[in-house]
Amino acid sequence: MIYRIAIVDDDINDLDKTYHLINTLLVQKNIQVDIQKYHSIQSFPIDINFDALFLDIDMPEKSGLELAREYKANHKESLIIFVTSHNELVYQACNIHPFDFIRKENLQQEITMVIEELFYKLNDMFPTVTFYMNGNAYIIQIDSIIFCESFNHHTEIHFDNHTIKINQQLSDVTTTINTDYFMRVGRSYLVNMKKVLKFENNTLYLPCDYQVPISRRNKTKVMDCLKEVVSHDYGN
Repeated sequence: MIYRIAIVDDDINDLDKTYHLINTLLVQKNIQVDIQKYHSIQSFPIDINFDALFLDIDMPEKSGLELAREYKANHKESLIIFVTSHNELVYQACNIHPFDFIRKENLQQEITMVIEELFYKLNDMFPTVTFYMNGNAYIIQIDSIIFCESFNHHTEIHFDNHTIKINQQLSDVTTTINTDYFMRVGRSYLVNMKKVLKFENNTLYLPCDYQVPISRRNKTKVMDCLKEVVSHDYGN
């Protein structure tokens, strides 16, 4: 499985140091991770889903606290780790419910402990599914799937930045995923209902400008499923 991590820090030296430490620790543990680093908040792709974000709190354009609030609004399961040299700012971050804090003066020591805890948590939080293509096994986080689309005897699985094609019918993919919040909304579509941004004019609007049409006969079932997902997510 490949996890996705982003590091945002306006101090290029701290950014590179954090990147190097995380990458070294993960190589030692043989954990595959896609690590992206961003020198400014403007360059950070807020629509992209990352499993974990290492955010500097004190940045000139916008604080890491503000960025975390905006990001968590649409990526509720992402884990936030604040990295700061201003310890007095830690208390302001508590209402965001971050996963952890790292003090820059103790970066190497504390990041080692955080990485241990982080991947224990990620493995527990994100169930996976395995698909086989051309003799290779691909382990995929179920929650990273936006929707699946059927084409004759193969299925395309869409994520927020790429698509993979597997030689399975959609019915087999549905059975493999076997998760309550995935719904077969039509003959050709299996949708992760947690990813739905809007349901309007018999169309499901999804991240990355994906749109999935819904037949009128499925409208009530789709609405009921969306209500169930929202109720479960927010505990109402």
